[in-house]
Amino acid sequence: MPADQPPPRRRDAEENRERLVAAAREVFAADGFDAPLDAIARRAGVGRATLYRNFPDRSALAAAIFADNLTALEALARAQRDQPNAFMTLLTAAVDQQIEVHALFPALLSAPDAPDLQVLARRVMRLLAAPLRRARAAREVRPDLTAADVLAVLAMIAAVVSGDTSVRSRRHSALRALELLLHGVVPRDAANR
Repeated sequence: MPADQPPPRRRDAEENRERLVAAAREVFAADGFDAPLDAIARRAGVGRATLYRNFPDRSALAAAIFADNLTALEALARAQRDQPNAFMTLLTAAVDQQIEVHALFPALLSAPDAPDLQVLARRVMRLLAAPLRRARAAREVRPDLTAADVLAVLAMIAAVVSGDTSVRSRRHSALRALELLLHGVVPRDAANR
C-alpha cells in the first residue's frame, strides 16, 4: 500500500461513515447547514464520538456530501463521454444536486481555505474540462465560456435556492434561473435560430 493512502477502513467503520453522510444530507436539506450535529448522529444511529471521529466539523461533512455528488457527476461524465450534449447533461445534473443540497453551497463558499474544498474544486475543473471543450467546439456554448464561468453560474443558482425550504419551490427557482442564465452562455447566433 502506498504511503500517501490511508489504511483501508473496517467494514463497520465504512458503513458508519456512509450512514453519517446520508444523514447529514437529509438533516442539512431539511434544517439547514446550522442544524445540530447531534441530530445527524441520531439519524445515522451512531454516537457523537463516531461522528467526530469521521468528521471533525460540519464543513468536513459538507465536503463529504459534495465529494459523493462529484463521484456521481464523474460517473455521469464517463457515461456521457461520447454524447453531443454531455456538457448540458452535466450542468443540469449539477443544478439538480444543488436543489437537493441547497444549504451547503453557501456554507462551503464561506470556508474556501479548507483543504478538502481545494481538492473538490480541482475535481470539478477536471470534470468540466472535456465536456466543456467539446461543447465549445460544437458551438453549443459561447467560445469564451470557461469552467470558472460555469462555477459562477452554479454559485448564482445556489444563491437563488439557498434557504428555500420547499423542494418544489427550489426546483422551480433553480430551473428558471438556469433558463435565464443559459441565454448568457449559448452563442448569440444559436439564440436566433
